[in-house]
Amino acid sequence: MRIAIIALLICGTTAAAADMSGIEAEGFVDLRALAVDSPLPSFVHGGLGLLPFDDEHEGVQSGRFVLDARGPLSETLRAQLTAIATLDRDEQNPVDVTEAFVEWRPYPRSHWRWRARVGAFYPPVSLENRGVGWQSIYSLSPSAINTWIGEEVRSVGLEVTGTSVGATLGRDLDLGAVAGVYGWSDPMGAMLLQRGWSLHDRATPLFGGMRRPFRMSDHDRYIAGSDEIDGRPGYYGGLEAKWRGRHVLRVLHYDNRGDPAQQGYADDAWNDRFDAVGARVAFLSGLTLMAQAMQGDTAVGPSADGRGMLIADYRAWFLLGSYATARHRMTIRHDRMHVASTRGAEFFDSEQRAHAWTAAYFYEYDDHWLAAAEWLRISGSLQQRELIGLPAAATEQQLQLVLRYSF
Repeated sequence: MRIAIIALLICGTTAAAADMSGIEAEGFVDLRALAVDSPLPSFVHGGLGLLPFDDEHEGVQSGRFVLDARGPLSETLRAQLTAIATLDRDEQNPVDVTEAFVEWRPYPRSHWRWRARVGAFYPPVSLENRGVGWQSIYSLSPSAINTWIGEEVRSVGLEVTGTSVGATLGRDLDLGAVAGVYGWSDPMGAMLLQRGWSLHDRATPLFGGMRRPFRMSDHDRYIAGSDEIDGRPGYYGGLEAKWRGRHVLRVLHYDNRGDPAQQGYADDAWNDRFDAVGARVAFLSGLTLMAQAMQGDTAVGPSADGRGMLIADYRAWFLLGSYATARHRMTIRHDRMHVASTRGAEFFDSEQRAHAWTAAYFYEYDDHWLAAAEWLRISGSLQQRELIGLPAAATEQQLQLVLRYSF
């Protein structure tokens, strides 16, 4: 059902947009050189490493192709599609879609500006991922919080946003609110309990899945990226304040309302909910400061009280500083991550305490060519590693050199 709905949306909006003028397309393709220092196999291989690469990936790697296409359906309707392609042998689908939606922006009749979109899209959590294909504009790998959003958090439904534009009222402050209702999010939270937080830029596609860290049988090698099991819609709601168009404060509550007692073929329904708050301050000098925090819990399995047989609390936060000139950008970020079982630890004890440092440098040669370097270090403990005879504590490091062509 999910595949049919999204496929119809993609085909319908693409065909309609093809008949209109003003089609816009932008994207990139990149090539990467990697050096990895990690004692653990990557989660991409089904291991419990927190990086997307391990010793098997060292050297020059084929990168990814990312495409954003958008176009008008009418004067107030627009369609957008984000597609990705990869030559990575560990990817479930080499070509897939991450977002596909139709957006309606009616003509303004007051100081309020309204927007509604229906389809598949990311909820408005990230303050980093503002680039093509929902990529971070500050580093190659987003924070742990926004890495997880790309992995497990996708809305297939309806979102409505209302913004009071301050300029129309003679003030510097814009105030907005957002509300969403969605489905196909029941596997959400499985990776946090089983593997904990990680840092990478691999977004889970709509028709793909996430590699299981604990594979039980041949049919469940992957956790579905988006699936509907219990028939219960989730919701989110949030507020945003933007001052002078640059400084942003955002809060959001998210609840997928999953029924942890429901089971599917390869995945169960998880009850996952979180609160997120973030702030971004952008100075005219080119300096950007950012902070974001998230706290929530996830649960799965039948229980007498209906809350879940296994429950884990999770939280993370990061601080980021970035300085940009006409051609250069330098970024440093510090992440803190924590997951802890609060029920069912005797069956599966999920515990993670980790921190990470990221340093990135971007050089834009011109409008098309970008060279980038990123160093990433994650250190901490993950209790689940002891289940397969590995030490809980580990330090992993990764250096990426990227050459990217944008169009």
